[in-house]
Amino acid sequence: MGERLALVIASQCDSLNRLSFLPKAAHEVAEALLDPEIGGCVPAAGTGTLIDPTMVELDDALVDAFERASDNESTLFLALVGHGDYAADDFYFLTRDAQYPPDSRKSYLLAQRIKELLSRYSLLDGLVILLDTCHAGIAAVQAAERWSRIVGAAGKRFEVLTASDDRTAANGCFSLSLAKILRSGHPSLGERLRCPDLKRVISGHCPAQTAVHLAFDGTWLTPKGDEGLWLARNTSEAWQPLRGNPAAEEIARLTKGYLPTRELREVVSKVLGGARCVQVTGSADESATLLAVLARPVVAGRSVPTDFLDAIVFAVPGQTLEQLAEELGRQLARAVPEFAEADRPELSAFDRHVLEPLRALVRDEPVRLAIEGIDELPRHDRERLLGSLRRLVVDPALGWVQLILGVGVFEPWPDTSTVRFPYEQGRLQVSRPDKPVEPPTIGPPVITEIVDAEPSEADETPEADLLELLRFTELLGPLPIAVLLGASTLCGGPARLPALRDKLFSLRDEISRPGAGTPDEHVRLNPGLRASIGRFRRVGDYEGTLRVLITALGAADDLPSRRYATANEAELLWMADRRAEAVRSLETRELGVPVENRERWAHWAARVDQTVGANDRLAIICHARHATWTGKAGDPALALERFEELLPAAKRVLTASDREMLSIRNNLGFLFWELDRPQEALAAFRALVADCDRYLGATDPETLHTRHLYCVAHGKCGDGPESLRLARELLPEAIDALGEDDEIVLKIEHNILFWRNEIEHPPPLRKSISGCSPSRGAH
Repeated sequence: MGERLALVIASQCDSLNRLSFLPKAAHEVAEALLDPEIGGCVPAAGTGTLIDPTMVELDDALVDAFERASDNESTLFLALVGHGDYAADDFYFLTRDAQYPPDSRKSYLLAQRIKELLSRYSLLDGLVILLDTCHAGIAAVQAAERWSRIVGAAGKRFEVLTASDDRTAANGCFSLSLAKILRSGHPSLGERLRCPDLKRVISGHCPAQTAVHLAFDGTWLTPKGDEGLWLARNTSEAWQPLRGNPAAEEIARLTKGYLPTRELREVVSKVLGGARCVQVTGSADESATLLAVLARPVVAGRSVPTDFLDAIVFAVPGQTLEQLAEELGRQLARAVPEFAEADRPELSAFDRHVLEPLRALVRDEPVRLAIEGIDELPRHDRERLLGSLRRLVVDPALGWVQLILGVGVFEPWPDTSTVRFPYEQGRLQVSRPDKPVEPPTIGPPVITEIVDAEPSEADETPEADLLELLRFTELLGPLPIAVLLGASTLCGGPARLPALRDKLFSLRDEISRPGAGTPDEHVRLNPGLRASIGRFRRVGDYEGTLRVLITALGAADDLPSRRYATANEAELLWMADRRAEAVRSLETRELGVPVENRERWAHWAARVDQTVGANDRLAIICHARHATWTGKAGDPALALERFEELLPAAKRVLTASDREMLSIRNNLGFLFWELDRPQEALAAFRALVADCDRYLGATDPETLHTRHLYCVAHGKCGDGPESLRLARELLPEAIDALGEDDEIVLKIEHNILFWRNEIEHPPPLRKSISGCSPSRGAH
């Protein structure tokens, strides 16, 4: 992702009166834009501030700024404050050495030069100009007439916010007010401050001037501009509880222009009256809006007390329970003193991040959580989450915890109240598949939609391809922009991030962009549009789109893409009938909580059994991983039981030389010593060493690893000298095969060091230890 670059220029013409507000106003704007917590920009040229330049110095700085922005595909913010004038409808920014009255030879013809720079440096990712000069308004008029041609040709998004409309702006009110608002934020504005919002606020601060805002979508003037060209994060206290919340922008959207309703007052009354749980039912937008207002009381007048909620999450399709629980825990740790996650492997993500930390607190004041969008989760995740929430609600020790849910209809829990919107019996619990349904792949081509036989010309445009990709992934949640960029490139659409954002802005009525203009930007189709677009006419289109998405997802390596892949890559591969790859994806993209891995493998094992049958290699792998994570989640006895149940099927399906068969035997040996059955572990590893050597070869990493475990097993049985002898014999062979820094080599060295100290150089007064824990667990 490109940087956000800023350059603030203050200029006083030697031929005109001195401006008392300079350079203070310029420095204050620069400080706000360059503050990592506010504007998040870095200097576009020099230090990011240029004071009283000559024409040559100004032009050099602008060239440097545009060149860097284009090279890095960055957004560029230019703020110009000082002397300006116009002649014959041409606006001039007056540098220190400018001639007055101005002309193009000795004064800086700003719009014309910006036009030239935009044409030359066309890869910058949007441009924002903040103009605070005498007669700055003429620059906006001129921009509308002249700049639109070059911007339209280049397809660039840019915005202009000026201080006045051809009136004298000689007191710096615009820049000083802008800097103040950027620093302090504004409670009535959204999570991010944008030019169209600031136009209204600055007009109130500077009544002697008229703020002018112009925005271009790459071709036409548009009222609001691109949401990705935001100026600063809203630092208002009203937004502090929502800082960093992934749903903050959705909350801002839902609460814009909100008027309190009877349902809102009813929910607040029930919560303040002590209800453990309040279910809000109605349409998705109604319940989501109500919960959003609870998180942002400033829009509700006196209907909602300040700091009403301690945490709120909006569940979205494609989100794992682990991700949802982590976000709840993050917010609670910020809002509730002494809240800390419980680091216990036997706990689920919800218990680890939410339930157990709450149980550890001693508290008189209520803690309030809100969750919206539970119906968006796959069925098995939805049922697990509701089960966890129910335990929270019915726990008598947590009577001070209150829960507000935006949900469909389900059986009320104890101490639960329901608030319904008028004419609603609650949202219907639609029976939807866990994930998108696969069309048949056997037999003749299948029509997946009833559409015209021939694609229209509009369907062949890159815009239609982008909408198709978004429609296809709707049930998997918002698509990270890096993945969409990769898919667009493969489809012949925009191949650079600035061009993609230009195209997305032209589709603003069809899509939404959570996190626009940030590294966490995602893109999703607006509700209601899914049925009206798309080109999935035959299986070939379906398969081709899957291929594009899988390839793009595999190539993207930013954090949002990795999180998306953890949740969805296996599903996409399964839909593409690449089932072995889907299982490998689950193996390589593990979740962070052992119980969540156990539950995921349980779900996939049942799914594979149903699809390909229990007597299939993939089914054996899934059941083996389920057993492995059962052990890692703190239940080795149940893990051993599951492996022993699996072994007969594995022997029927797998050959003795199959690595999966050898892995199952390895896990059995490990679990024997975990359960204090060292002699059985030793026998298991003795037989496994012989078979690994026979089938894989003496230098195979799995053979060397098994020999290491065999060494450790001797120590677990109390035979330290034999463990030391075998490890010393193994070490040079492992180094030759794997290298000195390999993990297996390091573990062999650790075992040698332990037993050498125990046997050959025991410390004084130290009792001998009969064994050491294995340095590598089940896999």
